Amino acid sequence: MKRRDFLGYTGLGALGVATSPILSGCSEEQPSVKFWQQGNFRPVSEEVTETNLKIEGSLPPELNGLYVRNGTNSSSGISDHFFGGDGMMHGIRLEGGQAKWYRNRYIDTPVYRKESGGFGAPKPENTTSAVSLIYHGGELMSLGEFGYPYLVDPDDLSTKGAFNYDGKLAGSMTAHPRIDPATGELIFFGYNVVQPYLTYMRADASGKMLQVEPIEMTGPSMVHDFAVTENYVVFMEMPVRFSWLLAISGSGLPFKWDNDVTTRFGVMPRTGTNADVKWFDVPTCFIFHIMNSFEQGENVVVDAARYDHLWVEDSNDFFHPARLSRFSMNMKTGKASVERLHEHAMEFPQVNRDYWTKDYRYGYSLVVDEKNDSPKLIQKSEGGIRKYDVKTGEVDNYLPGPALEPAEAVYIPARESGGAEDEGYLASYVYDKNTDTSAFCLFDATKVSAGPIAKVPLPVRVPVGFHGVWVPDSAVS
Repeated sequence: MKRRDFLGYTGLGALGVATSPILSGCSEEQPSVKFWQQGNFRPVSEEVTETNLKIEGSLPPELNGLYVRNGTNSSSGISDHFFGGDGMMHGIRLEGGQAKWYRNRYIDTPVYRKESGGFGAPKPENTTSAVSLIYHGGELMSLGEFGYPYLVDPDDLSTKGAFNYDGKLAGSMTAHPRIDPATGELIFFGYNVVQPYLTYMRADASGKMLQVEPIEMTGPSMVHDFAVTENYVVFMEMPVRFSWLLAISGSGLPFKWDNDVTTRFGVMPRTGTNADVKWFDVPTCFIFHIMNSFEQGENVVVDAARYDHLWVEDSNDFFHPARLSRFSMNMKTGKASVERLHEHAMEFPQVNRDYWTKDYRYGYSLVVDEKNDSPKLIQKSEGGIRKYDVKTGEVDNYLPGPALEPAEAVYIPARESGGAEDEGYLASYVYDKNTDTSAFCLFDATKVSAGPIAKVPLPVRVPVGFHGVWVPDSAVS
């Protein structure tokens, strides 16, 4: 079997993850059960529409729009990896101080319809589309680790279909594109397990593709995110590498830590070419997520959730802490440095997206329980939401205790223009272990520790997922 045939043969097509039955359940007394089959990680079984929503506290009447979050939710109830489930969106519509509806909907892909697989090269539309969402060029897009984005109707979360920029998309699109707040450009990339291992792309504010540029890498690394400043983009080549041996074994995600790989950041002018990339060796690490990036004199600065190592045993080896760290690449000297900005574990960093590409002061993340270094403790973890002042080093934590589990907190500006950097709100789904249900919670971003200013209890559970977006009515064309 050829390499490309194998990837097409696997159950998740372009993602290259095979699916096979595993024991299901949610009890800590079943050590053979994977952590993503337990607690709030386990998938929900139904698509729900709820319009009879009550509000505890007060929703700001000026917030009119959709908050929607993506995540992995296996329609069969089983998957060989946490990342391997079908994409499911969870959305809540806010209008005039009311919560008009909540919906959860699968992204309707060939993978979800069980039409993917079989011999032959994988098709880019064969993706779970389970990682994130972004609104650009008049379209709400669902994004996965590999493959094409899928367009979604913000009115009801129905799937409109795959999107490939009129055939100009080079196979895959990252789940972490960036919108330049000044120009409206969408700046993104896609990575692959065969050459070219990475392709850089730009689209204008209307969604027209402007640039497609293959970037030379030393091998097939996992490149989940990247950084964008006013004048540069930053690519990351790290030691989590694709393995054909693991792929052929057909179990889990075929990526693993490789001690022989040098960690390096490639800095390129945003309108440049592969020949313009300047590579910087940095201390060995892995990064899933960037908080923000900007230029400071001759330095290109990247703030990120940095792991010392990850997936050393296999791709289920998640239980290591990430810490907010600052990388600085000096474009004149060619030297790079890294410093830790905060000592405690974190993930899912966010900022006010009006400050993407710019020097900033405030960031937000999930608080990660540093004692949770084993899957045996997955049911006992304690987390929260943290606000960072990266100028002073001060933090403000919302720590609700072991019964409540917040998800990623997305920043929503209080007004369309102007105002202070943190003059806004944080939106999150919060799971309650005692009731096995979730609530939409809204926080004042200036005082996170005060807890939610508004809570919308939901009749269902919103499982642990990934990334969301706020789509204001003013942006929808």
